Amino acid sequence: MSQSSPGTTTAPREAEARRAVGRRVGYAVAVACNVALLVILNNLLEWGWFPWLTEDLGRALPYLNASLIASAAANAVYLFYDAHPFKGFAELGLLVVSLLATIRLLQVFPFDFSAYDFAWGTLVRWILGVGIFGVCVAMVVQLTLLARLAARAAAERPPQS
Repeated sequence: MSQSSPGTTTAPREAEARRAVGRRVGYAVAVACNVALLVILNNLLEWGWFPWLTEDLGRALPYLNASLIASAAANAVYLFYDAHPFKGFAELGLLVVSLLATIRLLQVFPFDFSAYDFAWGTLVRWILGVGIFGVCVAMVVQLTLLARLAARAAAERPPQS
């Protein structure tokens, strides 16, 4: 803990350093979760955990793998470099990959709920549709944030003569 008095520049630097450490811990956890999900996803059929999952999952697997790998890679890079413009563009790219994976999962629909009385297929299709909508909204938000960041950078740039 710093012994500096309020109003000095040491306290804000320490607070930012703590926030940076927190962000990096979050990135490391995200990498670990994505890798774990990658292993689980690629072994689900072999392990037979979910009887309603069909062999058609293999047709969506490349897209799902790409999404998880891209997310793990981006978070690994963020461990070392997470400047706003870079991270903003990376997040937009991740959203595009996520959108493609979710659309492919909906197209392939590797689920067989015929053994159940409840209309699980309809519910899962709705959930995937809401997910697609949510990713599209997130893309618009990310584009808006990037546009604001660019406008702020342009406003702060000294005029050229």
